[in-house]
Amino acid sequence: MSLANRFTLPLAVLSLALLAGCGSSNNVNPNNNGFSNSDFSGTYVFSFSGTDVSFSNATTSFFAIAGTITADGKGNITGGTVDINDGDLGGVFPAQALSASTYSVGSDGRGTGSLVTPEGTFNVDFVLISDSGGLISRFDDSNAEAGSGSGTFSLQGSATQGQLTNMAFTMFGSDPGFNNVGTVGGFSLNGSGTITSGVEDFNDNTVGIANQVLTGSVVLNSSTTGTATLNTSFAPGLTFDVWVVDSTHLKLIETDSTSGLAMAGDAFQQQSTFTSGQLVFSMAGGDSNSAVVAGGFATTDANGNLTNGTEDFNDTGNTETITGFSASCNATAPFPNDRCQLVTSLFSNGAVTNVSFAAYPTTAGVLLLEDDNLGYLQGAAYAQSATAFSAPANYALNLTGFNLISNGGWPPEVDDIAQFNATSTGVTGVLDENDVGSALITAKLTGSYTPDPQADGRGSMGVTANGTFNGVLGLEYYVIDSSTAVFIEGDLDQWTFGLFAAQSTPSGSVAQSAKSRAHASAVPSLISLVHPLGKSHTTFKHPKN
Repeated sequence: MSLANRFTLPLAVLSLALLAGCGSSNNVNPNNNGFSNSDFSGTYVFSFSGTDVSFSNATTSFFAIAGTITADGKGNITGGTVDINDGDLGGVFPAQALSASTYSVGSDGRGTGSLVTPEGTFNVDFVLISDSGGLISRFDDSNAEAGSGSGTFSLQGSATQGQLTNMAFTMFGSDPGFNNVGTVGGFSLNGSGTITSGVEDFNDNTVGIANQVLTGSVVLNSSTTGTATLNTSFAPGLTFDVWVVDSTHLKLIETDSTSGLAMAGDAFQQQSTFTSGQLVFSMAGGDSNSAVVAGGFATTDANGNLTNGTEDFNDTGNTETITGFSASCNATAPFPNDRCQLVTSLFSNGAVTNVSFAAYPTTAGVLLLEDDNLGYLQGAAYAQSATAFSAPANYALNLTGFNLISNGGWPPEVDDIAQFNATSTGVTGVLDENDVGSALITAKLTGSYTPDPQADGRGSMGVTANGTFNGVLGLEYYVIDSSTAVFIEGDLDQWTFGLFAAQSTPSGSVAQSAKSRAHASAVPSLISLVHPLGKSHTTFKHPKN
């Protein structure tokens, strides 16, 4: 095992540059890339999840919101329907009609808006990848209620029951004890939507529950909506609303109020083999005492066996790079419900090595969940088709994760929406940050990036954003294709992961909408899994008091 603190080194230089520039003006001028309100038009399926905060009750909880929003292209939200699952609001609130509201899209594709529901107003901050969708975060901060979370939105398509045959899903939330719980699974459906075979894995507060027999149903009641019932011995009788993105992608949000679980996530069309070649991955999680983000790459064969792996991880400020990890994928061919048990050698969850994952290959990537009893990591791996992202080009960015606030019990979730223009070496743009409990920030973003000399798709990016909690972002990125990369943050007091994706300019968005939507709807749905570890419903002391 080879360990190195490779991706923290640029931060020393970056910190010096930041200190030297603290007295300078931080003018926030967005890039003029030609976007306007007209580029957000139609009915979009969206979801985001994270941390809700009640200052009046001094509590926090996991929350998830999923549904549709209709925009008229003129700055008006004219309708939509959402499901809300939020312990601090009192539970599950399905089929909430959106009241008329407004939105605004700037020239760089960043926008703001409000989701006005009978249970309250949720302010959002978003950035367009194209007119077909983008990245979204909750952007609330008030004296009474606040919240932060990340997700995605995509122009709504449709599906028929017969098109939903073999799918795999990933979801995240909290358990009856308000601890974190994650799940992945796969199922086959008959023509009426009954699950004819299925398997599901859980990680409940770092305890793995693997290979649960899954029964139930996924039934569409229209071409755009439906319901699901998922039954296992660990978690029987879970019910969900289903929101159709298209025939290969569904969004799920739990609607039962009796299980004690609260989860949301996405389902994608399965594929029976891994795509041979190099995979890149990003994950988040931790153990009972710390938060972890991890990313890297490895070579895979069609059966999911990994070699020549490199992993970077940030375990609550302790950063390492591991080279030479490998893994064996224990499954018969074809996989039972397209699942394999991925047993690693040298791969670390921040605390121990040689951890194991349930792995489900899909058309949107390989869904991963640590299913041993050694910790918790959840995320995805993606077949790599390029080793550099395009430049010059314009990019949308979202990150989500944790930061260090030394005020016992306070939830340290942070979510950023950003847009930057990339040259051959540098980036410049604007970043919006919701660091729960602090003032919402819009900051100038500027920095540089350095690809690995081996042209493996990995590189480091150092960014300054004066006024944000951390002031800097030290990112290690991993290129999926020429327009998309995932990343983790290697800072000492902030631990996040996310992605950036090339924007289609308004004049070219129709031609590129299908590709943009594929990444905009799949990758950020996985980054929205992040949520402060430990208890997800806690009392706290407000850091401002």
